[in-house]
Formats: sequence, structure tokens, C-alpha cells
Amino acid sequence: MQVGVFCSSNKPHLWSDLYKTLSNNSVDWNLCIAGPYPPIEPLPGNVKFIQTNVKPAQCYFIAEQNTIGEYVINMADDVTLSSGSIDDLVGIINSKMTIASCYGKRHPRQSNMWKIRSPRQKITLPFFMPGNSMMHRETFNNIGIDKNFVALYWDYDIAFELVSMGGKVVISDKSSWSEKSKSTGTCHKFEDYSYVTEMWFDGIKIRNKRRKPIIPLVYNKDILKVNQGRHK
Repeated sequence: MQVGVFCSSNKPHLWSDLYKTLSNNSVDWNLCIAGPYPPIEPLPGNVKFIQTNVKPAQCYFIAEQNTIGEYVINMADDVTLSSGSIDDLVGIINSKMTIASCYGKRHPRQSNMWKIRSPRQKITLPFFMPGNSMMHRETFNNIGIDKNFVALYWDYDIAFELVSMGGKVVISDKSSWSEKSKSTGTCHKFEDYSYVTEMWFDGIKIRNKRRKPIIPLVYNKDILKVNQGRHK
């Protein structure tokens, strides 16, 4: 059994902490990081870097496609996990209809509350948003990352989609994750958040089905050079 960990390149000076946190697990893992910022020190044998200047959401997709293993998990490259977290999440996933995540220490994004800007409302969701989404690779590939995401919240979109299909999101209370920095490193978070809201909400009511089907990113010969879908 292997777990493929995939990241978008943003803060290479923190990658050594990421390796250490992943190494505190018994399950085999491999890591791929794709993006514009190269490593500043030699990489371990089970870590790969892919140079590309495409949008962050597409970098995540590229990285996922270049990992191996039955399971995949997305992480920011400045995240650290409590010891044994990957082992814990693998044990939680009991079907291809499950997303598992650690709980986020002091992290406001991981919540079961969704903010609607107009009218200003907070909606209680029937599940908590995952901070780092582990799932079967087949599940990830079947749903995909919608090409209209620039940087963030595509993982929330996948969670909404899986739940709408009868799946579930499980947040572990035995393991945790935290970020080294508070900045998201992107100016597109509001547009991406608005896109999720548009796809999954009618006013203050949660939709049972996505407003429009996901148009997934496609791995092709130009994936490293040409942005697919919205990118600014």
C-alpha cells in the first residue's frame, strides 16, 4: 500500500519540515510537488519536483498525476501533521465514497459553516470541510478538479460532489495538521470561493446536485505550459 501526497510549490524553505512530518508514519508514501518554486536542497528518493508556471490548481493536478499508490492526499507545502496522521487516515477510509482529513488546529477554513455574501448569511453544512483530503485515487480521478478553479477550494468542490453522490467526509479527532504560515499565497481565493458557492448554493439553500457538471482538468502534452480553463 502506498499514499501519494501532492502539493503545489509555494514555500520550498519549509519542505524539509513536510518530509519529516510524512516520515512519522509506517505506511509507504511518495510526494510530488509541482509549481514555479524549485527545491533549495536535494530531495529524498521518494520526492519529485516538477517545474511549471501554470495556475496553482493545475499544479496540484499535475502533482497528483505523478504520484503512485492506492490513496492520494493533497497538502499545502507549508503544512505539518501530527505523528502517525497518514496511518490514521488510511485506517479511516473504509470505501471509495469516503474522504478523510485530520482536524486543523486553529484553522478557520475547516468548519461546517459556509458564508454567503449576499445576503450575508452563515449556513450550517451537513459535514465539515476537509483540511487535507485523503481518498482513493480512483475517487479523485473520477471526480477531478474543475478547470475553472485557479488556486483554492477545488478540494471543497470535490467534497460537495462526493457527498451529493452519497459519500461522506470524516474528520479524525486523533490527528491534526497546522500551517507554518498564515498567508494563502494567492489573490484568487475570493473568486474560487464564490465559484463553489455558485455551484452548490441557491441563495441560502444547499443544492443536492451541482449547478453545472465538473469540467475536469485533463492531463495532456501541454499540461505544464498551458492553463486550462479560468486562470485569472
